[in-house]
Amino acid sequence: MTASGFLAALALVAAFAIAALLVRPVAKRRRLGLVHPGPVWLVLAGVFLGLGSAVLAVTGESTGPALYVAGSVVAFALGLRASDAVAIRRGDTGPSAPTDAGTREAANGNAEAVPPSGARPWVPFALAALAIGAIAPTLIRSGIPFLTVDVTGSRTELVGLPIQLVRVALPALAALLVFDVLRAGDRRRRLLAVGAVVAIAGFSVILASRYLIAELAAVLFIAWLLAGRRVPARVGVAVVAAGIVAFGGIQVLRAYDQARGNEVGFAVARSVNRIVLVQPRTVAALERVIPAEEPYLLGLTWLRRLGPLLGRDDIPNLGYWIYPEVVSGAQETAGYAAPGLIGEAWANFGPAGLALFVALGAFAERLGALVARRRETAVDIAAGALAILFLARTHALGLGGLAILIGLVVAWRILAGPLAGLGGTARDVIAWRPPPGRAR
Repeated sequence: MTASGFLAALALVAAFAIAALLVRPVAKRRRLGLVHPGPVWLVLAGVFLGLGSAVLAVTGESTGPALYVAGSVVAFALGLRASDAVAIRRGDTGPSAPTDAGTREAANGNAEAVPPSGARPWVPFALAALAIGAIAPTLIRSGIPFLTVDVTGSRTELVGLPIQLVRVALPALAALLVFDVLRAGDRRRRLLAVGAVVAIAGFSVILASRYLIAELAAVLFIAWLLAGRRVPARVGVAVVAAGIVAFGGIQVLRAYDQARGNEVGFAVARSVNRIVLVQPRTVAALERVIPAEEPYLLGLTWLRRLGPLLGRDDIPNLGYWIYPEVVSGAQETAGYAAPGLIGEAWANFGPAGLALFVALGAFAERLGALVARRRETAVDIAAGALAILFLARTHALGLGGLAILIGLVVAWRILAGPLAGLGGTARDVIAWRPPPGRAR
């Protein structure tokens, strides 16, 4: 361990501690606790960026990711806190509470309260069917990943807007069904709802996608807590254990030729690499080549398809462009390494890119304010859980991907149920105005 590596790791730990202290009062004031967008973002950033960056620093591999992640974490927390300060100055001094009586009881700790659905009959099912239909041609052409010989090849065909529809419509429907199980007055309806949730989970598994099953579980968890309900410790442990087994199993399935004979060891090693190390190593690779070999792109990664109009035909797709450097340095190696917003920030602006995380923190605070005010119905809770998760996934999602997914969540919410004042609430939140009736 070098002195610089130790100091970089120490700075990273300090950054997360400072960020947690800055974010905690905001989450508490909104009565969202750990499922406020701020804490959720910090947790995922810690798991997917923080741990691995600390490992790279203390082993002497690279200190750059630890320092850049530390800066992004503090910048995020400062942006979130600054946005909250604006809200307080404009009169939003108290917690945002739901207006529906049942949901208000849930938000105040009544674990038996169940939010009403609020969804239009059958519309969420139709949207889920539409999403599955969007990927059906790909599945017919390349096969269902779990059932094909070339699992990875089949899985990599599921890209673009169609799979984004699946990421939104299926977890949202599952969240509605979970609450329907609690509301259902007859055993048959409960069994149908449970069966549908199991079918959605099974469909995610047969697509052999790590992130689809993880996102499904995360949306259900966030939605459950947003509704004010508690997760018993034994249930939480069981869900985490099942998630670990599913994640490791998919790792083995997607590369069984490499795992054969050492399935458990392969699953553990590959899971640690995918969860802890791959994102920091992607950041390290980008820091090595930019600006040493390529100049900062100054926002061009978000305008890549407009490159010819700007006189630039050589704007790289960062994920494909940096993958050989992440894996082995062999330029003929094909693959994709998601740079996430942090990788995009460095590639475009270097240290100045940390300003993006100030804006992200402010967006997270406003999203938290909106979700805190809109927990009247299960359809609002499902949309809020999806938006919180996708914002927190910016360790792997870039700016464009986040914008598309948030746009799809908004579209799903508009179609899935009556708006019931959602537009006015959103306008108040965007303008940092307090809820109607609250003193300014």
